[in-house]
Amino acid sequence: MLKNISIVLICLLILFFSVQDFGYMFISLPIFVLMSYNLSELILLFTNKKIGKKPVKNFELIFLIPLFIILIFGRYFENTIGGYKLFWKSAFASLIFSVSTVYILSFYYHFSNDKPKRNNVLSLSIFFLLLIPSLGVFINYRFTSLDDRKEKIEINYKDFVNNTKGSGKTYYIYIKTEFDNNERLTISREFYDGISNINQNVELTLSKGVLGYDYVDDIKAIKKN
Repeated sequence: MLKNISIVLICLLILFFSVQDFGYMFISLPIFVLMSYNLSELILLFTNKKIGKKPVKNFELIFLIPLFIILIFGRYFENTIGGYKLFWKSAFASLIFSVSTVYILSFYYHFSNDKPKRNNVLSLSIFFLLLIPSLGVFINYRFTSLDDRKEKIEINYKDFVNNTKGSGKTYYIYIKTEFDNNERLTISREFYDGISNINQNVELTLSKGVLGYDYVDDIKAIKKN
């Protein structure tokens, strides 16, 4: 138990610093999964003592289900202002779901102290980490609380990245927002070619999502006089 508590506290300390920067996602995500796993382990330390013989259930592949949801809803992250912050708020909310699910399932199924148990708990942790943020960004996009508004802003610069396996390029503009000095928005190739990289203003059509984050419905270039 002390080991699990120590790991959770260490993970929280690391996350406190790493989630501030998108560049540390490769650290933040596995650390978060490790924390979620150990929180569920703490729950199992209590429930496994209370319940007798139970059937064994395999949940090892359940984490694959949200991958299909990400393919559908994941695109809404890109043009959500503050989408990175919304992701992590949703991710921490997912801890409630993952720990509660493990707690409830432990009354009906056996989580033994072996590799299948570890895989089951780990898979459930990943399942909710992928599911809840994806649903969160979609809910914010789909349900708005205010009428659309327009906002003029100067871009920092434009850029593109080559997609994997030679499947073309993805084009972006970067703007300054309350969440990030270089918030990234996806644009089309035609829009990219039609704007300047210096002193370029654009008009954003924004809709305020029910979770409090703006979603960019449209981007138009403002012609220079």
